[in-house]
Amino acid sequence: MAADTLQKRIACFILVLLTLASFGCEPGAVAAPAPTTEPITIVTSAPMQESTPTPLPQSQLKYIFLFIGDGMGYAQVQAASDALSAAQLDPLCFLDFPVLGNMKTTNIDDAVTDSAAAATAIATGQKTVNGYLGLDAEKNLIPAISETLRDAGRKIGLLTTVSLDHATPAGFFAHVDSRRNYAVITDDLLASGFDFFAGGGFHSTPDAQEYAEENGYTFIRSFEEAPVGTDGKLILSTSLIFGDYGVLPAIDGGARTDWLKKATELAISRLKNPNGFFMMVEGARIDYFCHYHDAASFVAELLDFNEAVESALAFYALHPQETLILVTADHETGDVSFTEGNRGALLLQTVSSDICDNTLVAACLAAKTPFEEALPLFVSAFGLENLTPDETAYLKEGYYRTMANSMPGNTSDEESGVYEAITTACIRLVAARAGIVFGSGGHTRKDVPLYALGIGAEFFGGSFENTNIHTAILQAVAAYPLY
Repeated sequence: MAADTLQKRIACFILVLLTLASFGCEPGAVAAPAPTTEPITIVTSAPMQESTPTPLPQSQLKYIFLFIGDGMGYAQVQAASDALSAAQLDPLCFLDFPVLGNMKTTNIDDAVTDSAAAATAIATGQKTVNGYLGLDAEKNLIPAISETLRDAGRKIGLLTTVSLDHATPAGFFAHVDSRRNYAVITDDLLASGFDFFAGGGFHSTPDAQEYAEENGYTFIRSFEEAPVGTDGKLILSTSLIFGDYGVLPAIDGGARTDWLKKATELAISRLKNPNGFFMMVEGARIDYFCHYHDAASFVAELLDFNEAVESALAFYALHPQETLILVTADHETGDVSFTEGNRGALLLQTVSSDICDNTLVAACLAAKTPFEEALPLFVSAFGLENLTPDETAYLKEGYYRTMANSMPGNTSDEESGVYEAITTACIRLVAARAGIVFGSGGHTRKDVPLYALGIGAEFFGGSFENTNIHTAILQAVAAYPLY
């Protein structure tokens, strides 16, 4: 063998050993390859390709929820929140929304608003005179955000726990100079062409079903009657009615339980479509029970309202890049404030003042039930266990006044309010135990909160007039257009 060939093979073998050593192998750890004159090629795996992240879908504002708690000021929210906390229950679902606004509520005269002027300001972006719906102060027609979005191709739904011709829902479709002109308001409702309505009855239209069907609506009285298909326009005018054509109070339970939540879910199922929707949902009886100082009942209405917001949140979880949820009020009612007390007492009452008058009090009057036999019934209904002697004496006085018929039911009175004296005594005792104080029986000019979550929520922060809701919704729609 030539010397130069031997030297080449030795050099090649040394090169292999050095290469193995560079990879952390001892020379004796692997079998050396047979000597060869061919160049050695080290094969490595292909370099890792960087994975390209899946881009998030482009945000578009397709679905808009506007929740209005009628009469729901900061104190009403705090009362409900404190009651849940005292009972170690989950907090209100909208309290942790990322955007908080502070909304002014006065009317065009910078005076205390009614629900009609407030709804008009929210829906149209213009303040007006109390009692006007969809008209400015000179009675010129002004379009509501719901009408604007309808004309742009979105489906529209309006839900409430009062009558369907009441001021707040009517602010989104009616154009009339008196909120009491119920016949015209109903005509405007049917002419709106909106896709879904849910609420109580109609004041001046006993044949509302006939007119609704003539205008292309399916008219139902319960959820069970809802058509299987989701096409077509629908009016749910519930049979769960009492008083001024509104839905039964939430605190009374029974078939009324979860009504607003179920109505919201039905609306979602019928309104969801490629062009999107706008939905206004009103928890209307918060205002009603603040007017009449039934603290536990207004808290029950607010918790019922909260459940409807939870349904919207479940929808948002499925469509986070397309959904905006707003929770606010039209004004504050009752001038509610606080003293020391156990807010948990607000969750112990199980009957509204109205139903108490109509059932428990009526039965005691009819049977002339002695106070000693009647007292446990009222204690159970209002959660008033462990009465002190002073509390017992207070209820006894109210009961005797009722039995003496010195205070007719449902007649306004400075001392006993609108309810029977024993009912008024019970709700006042509940409020006192809970530390709830009512400073007024009417609306106030207090600011109210606005909570916002989702696409376009950034337009709703800070302090603003109620007219800004209309403006901000249009800004959000323009900023996140459908594609």
